[in-house]
Amino acid sequence: MSLNVVITMAGRGSRFYDAGYTTPKYEIMAHNRSLFDWSMLSLKNFLTPDSRIIFVCLGENKSSDFVLRQTQALGLTNVDIVELTELTDGQATSAYLAREHWNPEWPLLIYNIDTYVKPNALTPSDIRPGSDGWVPCFQVPGDHWSFVKPGCDGWAVDLAEKQRISDYASIGLYWFNCANRYADLYDQFFRDPKNLVRGEKYIAPLYRQLIAEGGKVSLSNLQLSDVHVLGTPAELDRFLQLPVEALRD
Repeated sequence: MSLNVVITMAGRGSRFYDAGYTTPKYEIMAHNRSLFDWSMLSLKNFLTPDSRIIFVCLGENKSSDFVLRQTQALGLTNVDIVELTELTDGQATSAYLAREHWNPEWPLLIYNIDTYVKPNALTPSDIRPGSDGWVPCFQVPGDHWSFVKPGCDGWAVDLAEKQRISDYASIGLYWFNCANRYADLYDQFFRDPKNLVRGEKYIAPLYRQLIAEGGKVSLSNLQLSDVHVLGTPAELDRFLQLPVEALRD
């Protein structure tokens, strides 16, 4: 399967440093794997020798050597690293800055480096035929997520950031059927500064532009037990308390 995969890991991980951790978040070990490896394991059914994988990193974190070692250990060879000199204004921009490295005609999958999803819960066959975009979701409390609102036919009718417009929260994975389309949507949508959320450029609201242009966005509903968010020290602590058996497919 020909696919562009963009992994955004261009944050400082300040909450972990503030909690006393001394290594970058993605290098932290949990159940004998780094958080980097847990995140990449989520994509096992999407990564093939043909996949083009681009990591967007923050230069000050000096991530390149670690990323190359880990990807080689995973048998991934078509790897590029984009090192940014400063923080961006959001994940949508971090992914956009990788565009020189992707194949513009291939689909684009964007994922973060701080979520583990049981691999069998995510497969390409989950993408509904005819989808221009796809957002796997789970049903979880809180309003700090990206949300997808499905219509009566199952296609998404709206997506919003930090607004609970439905019970379906994104797991942090975003798929577009064409990488070039993502770049075009970004240019069009963020031309209006009103589309920023708290000053940041998020990916989920970009699908509003896709839907407005007549595109179709599908969603999947994952089991809560299949998704493990690892973005804060508290979330990592909960993950560490789980038996390893509960993390396997």
